[in-house]
Amino acid sequence: MTMTEAQHAYVDRVATFFTMFGSARAWAEILGWLMICEPAERTQAEIAADLGLSAGTVSTQLRTHVQLGMVEQVRVRGDRTQRYRLRSGAWYGVMASELERIRALGDLARAGDDILPRDRPERVTELGDLADFFAREWPPLMERMAAELDPSPSETRI
Repeated sequence: MTMTEAQHAYVDRVATFFTMFGSARAWAEILGWLMICEPAERTQAEIAADLGLSAGTVSTQLRTHVQLGMVEQVRVRGDRTQRYRLRSGAWYGVMASELERIRALGDLARAGDDILPRDRPERVTELGDLADFFAREWPPLMERMAAELDPSPSETRI
């Protein structure tokens, strides 16, 4: 499939965003493409051709996406070719997992309590205060999000 200029721009924008946070460029490009491609299900070979990536790179990055729960493997009845698509509810899972990182930040801040300079503790206590705030607020926020957005994965298959 030939991507339009607008599709290229979007995939590049997604890739640029995620690489700022340490993701591999190919991983982010695949994510961006699976967010917008039609049909939504693509084979590994199609993804490689669409994005101009090597088959090995696509294979490795798709495996990571599947392991993270962002992408799922699907099959079309009567076709033995494995296809991939963005998993329904994947973004909800990403947001739900943030609570672990928030709590870890709080733990990191508290680990410095005994060694903080007494005249300037705010460099560490600020992080702990923010983490504690979000650790309290995140679960109710996720509950409201679930109620408003119904993030349950779709059971539809192709």
